[in-house]
Amino acid sequence: MIPVALEVALTLLRELLRALLTPLRLLLYLPARRRWRQLAREALASAPATPPADQTADLQGFFAARRPPRGAVPHVFLSAGEASGEAHAARLLRELPGVRATAFGGAQLQQAGADVKVHLSEHAVMGVRGVLAQLPLLLRTFAAYLRVLRDDPPDLVVLVDYPGLHVVMAKAATRRGIPVLHYVAPQYWAWGPWRMRRYRRAVDGSLTILPFETAFFRRFDVPAAYIGHPLLDELAAHPPEAAAVAAVRARRTLVLLPGSRRSEIDANLPGLLSVAKALCADAPGLRVVLPHKNPRRTARIRELLASHDAGFVEHHEGALAPWLAGAHLVLAKSGTGSLEAVLHGNPTIVVYQLRGPLATLGYRNILSVPYIAAANLIAGREVVPEFCFHRPEGWDAVLAAARRLWHDEGARASWRLGLDEVRARLGAPGATARVAAIVRAFLAAPARR
Repeated sequence: MIPVALEVALTLLRELLRALLTPLRLLLYLPARRRWRQLAREALASAPATPPADQTADLQGFFAARRPPRGAVPHVFLSAGEASGEAHAARLLRELPGVRATAFGGAQLQQAGADVKVHLSEHAVMGVRGVLAQLPLLLRTFAAYLRVLRDDPPDLVVLVDYPGLHVVMAKAATRRGIPVLHYVAPQYWAWGPWRMRRYRRAVDGSLTILPFETAFFRRFDVPAAYIGHPLLDELAAHPPEAAAVAAVRARRTLVLLPGSRRSEIDANLPGLLSVAKALCADAPGLRVVLPHKNPRRTARIRELLASHDAGFVEHHEGALAPWLAGAHLVLAKSGTGSLEAVLHGNPTIVVYQLRGPLATLGYRNILSVPYIAAANLIAGREVVPEFCFHRPEGWDAVLAAARRLWHDEGARASWRLGLDEVRARLGAPGATARVAAIVRAFLAAPARR
């Protein structure tokens, strides 16, 4: 068996080589981009109306990967690299009584009963700069993971979202004959579909949270099942208090969601503030609120508010739900937060400010799908206004859409009809229970001879 330190070094070299070859992969992709876009559109068109009642038939390849159990108590390894993924993992673990869990995550997984070896979710990494800045942490994390696989091998590895690191971890497990289930499939259908070959070799099963994704992954022979969106579970479990929502509705409120990461806040908040200032000039008495769940971003948010003379904006730490449910209009950076805003039922505009010419080039030439907003991808058409742009003039179009949805009741009613379509496509809550049923069936199934 290869020593852990040597395997870490070899993996690092492979990943560096892969990164260096990325420009070549992009060049090879460009001539085929029309075909990839057609595949993505076919997947969007074939989305099921609701999650199927039984996902096991769609995961036969995953169940075939089962090995004989190693002990009397099933052992599952869970990993989550971000707070949102950790919340999904913790809810899943609570649905798995009688299972021993080793995990990489944080306090949420600890409270759910996992033996947390590395507090990974407290150091979320995004982008090339983020990876380089956190490279020592990532290498230590991977080494700790290899030691778990060597010294206390699990019966199943469940990796939640976070594909950058998790695909590398998945490959290490499959090399050792340990089955891997990826919960929250990566968005390769949108960015970099050439990565599907590697992904197929790394995981035994993939669970999708958007209805059209399953068709895309099956197209590349990845056993996949649509289990619904875990955000619906969160909204059902923690609905906003009626009194808190009524307090927000007492005054017409504009809610700004610039994103959860510092880079997203830096890119989107200045433009959102310019739109908010223009709306305030149109509608005196308008209330502007910027709610945020991560206290680590408070200092940066307040610094930007001060530097842009935005003392009229209220910044609140804590739950988003009361603000989103009571808002007259929400301006949200593309991502899970924008879908959460949409599902709370008030008009939402989705934005994304690209940073630099390379990002713009990628958006225009690499993106495989026609929309960036999750709500529009789910519906298969534009039901939510969305704007993705590089130049500052893009905010002028955002302002025009915001004025329309702020004042025009007909436009607001049309937006709500689109919301009904999104809700119908997502189906009912229960994603966590569906994942737990798949894991239990896997751990209880007869071992392959």
